[in-house]
Order: sequence, then C-alpha cells, then structure tokens
Amino acid sequence: MESLDCLTRDCINLLKKNKLLKTLIKIELTKNVLQDVAIEKEKEDKVINNFKTNYGIEKDEGYQAWLKDNDFSDQEFRNLALYEMRHKKYCKENFDNKVGARFLERKNDLDIIVYSLIRTRDFNKAKEIYLRILEKEADLGDLASQFSEGLESKTRGIVGPTQIGASHPKLAQVLRQSKPGEIQPPFEVDGSYLLVRVESFEPSKLDDFMREKMREELFNVWINDKVNHINEKLLKTNTSTNLNEN
Repeated sequence: MESLDCLTRDCINLLKKNKLLKTLIKIELTKNVLQDVAIEKEKEDKVINNFKTNYGIEKDEGYQAWLKDNDFSDQEFRNLALYEMRHKKYCKENFDNKVGARFLERKNDLDIIVYSLIRTRDFNKAKEIYLRILEKEADLGDLASQFSEGLESKTRGIVGPTQIGASHPKLAQVLRQSKPGEIQPPFEVDGSYLLVRVESFEPSKLDDFMREKMREELFNVWINDKVNHINEKLLKTNTSTNLNEN
C-alpha cells in the first residue's frame, strides 16, 4: 500500500513497540478501500453541506479558514464527511450476500435479555440468599441492593437489556438454559458466586438494523484479515532489511 511506503525501519519498530502498527495499517487501508466508493452527486453535496453546518461552517471563507486551521485539504475534508455513507455502501455492496449466514452463526449471542443478578465471593452467603429467594422470604431486588458486590447493587440487580453474547461465557450459558422467572442456584465465575434470574428474553431478528450490524461485522473480519497480512509483510521486510544491514 503506497501510503505506508514512507515508513522507515525505525518507524515500523516504534509503531510495533507501542502497538500502533496495526492501527495505522487499518486506518490507511480503510481509507484506501473507501475513497473509490461512488456516491451520487446530489447525495454527496447534501452530506458535505450538512457536515459543514455541524462544524459551524457557513461560507466559503469560513471553510477555507477551517481547512487551514486544521491542516486539512479539501479532499481530506470531503473524505471525512463522506466516510460513513461510503462505509455503509461498501458493506452493503460487498457483504450483503453473506448476512444471512453470519446471522445464523451469531444468533445465539445476539438474543436480547434482561436478567437479575446477585454476586458475592462468599459461597455460604450466596447459598443463603438463594434459599431465601426460593422460599419467597425476601425480594431479589432488595437482596441485590443489600448484598451484591457489583454495580448491579445500584439497580436492584437488574442487568440489561443486553445481548447474551456480551456476558461472560459461563454466565451466558446459564442464561440460555434458564426460563424467565426461575432463580438459578449459585455458580462460580471468576472467583464470585452468581445467582441469576431471567426477567425477559427477546430472540434476535434479521431486521434492517441487524442486517447493517452483520455487514459491519463481516467488513471488520475482512479488513482485519487484510491488516494482519500487511502487518506480517511489513515486519518480514523490516527483519530482512535488518539482517542484510548486519
């Protein structure tokens, strides 16, 4: 990629040392991929004008001053303004045919859930709380506020709505196997004992929002694979150069 040809051996080493090399590659590769995505002139002008308005740029003199103050060229400004629209269009044109398969692969992690949670490092305390809830001696929300050791103590134990896949794998497995309204016995996750009760469950749907999300995920998988390839190539070339110089 031409924009990376300016990187010297020392630059590559410094970027790698600070874990910034892949980040730079991804930024440059993404810009390179999206810059040729064609947008209808009318839509392009509307997006750019709205972008200028958001930055308080109303006249051409103000625009030129903004470019100078921010060290931007006109093309760089246009690329920034059009980035989101180009990105969505590229994803739709290149990955829409893979959305269905991606959704089926990820569906279990995308289901939306609301659950109540109590966690404590004391197993005996967890067992006591479980029995009190099971016997309906106390309200789970009250017990969460009183005994839970996480942030859920501030919400009476309520967590969500959230995607199941965002939870710890062990917790996610219990949630998937639970029926709404049933308190689960204490189980251990990372040194704490959890009690959970599913409050509501909503299966994920392949609607417009989800289609866009799947396209975005597919783009990220694809771009990250390209980034890894370029990263390895740069490091290999850099190593070869070092060996030749020695």
